[in-house]
Amino acid sequence: MSKIKLSKEFIKSTVKLALNEDLYPSGDITSGLINNNKIITVKLISNQSAIVGGLLFAKQTFALIDGKIKFIIKKKR
Repeated sequence: MSKIKLSKEFIKSTVKLALNEDLYPSGDITSGLINNNKIITVKLISNQSAIVGGLLFAKQTFALIDGKIKFIIKKKR
């Protein structure tokens, strides 16, 4: 399996383009469903070995939307 290393700048610019496309012209209508002061924790668990793609893109998305969001990638081997 080949590993392709994407630069941080490529990830950031791609996420910015995607957000601009998704948020135009109406903005983010689904985030209104969650209270601003609510703490949400998500844990992705797999019972089998897996490859989860796009984590760095997801992390960059949250960083651009709100710098207070913590996005921690942990993995067990």
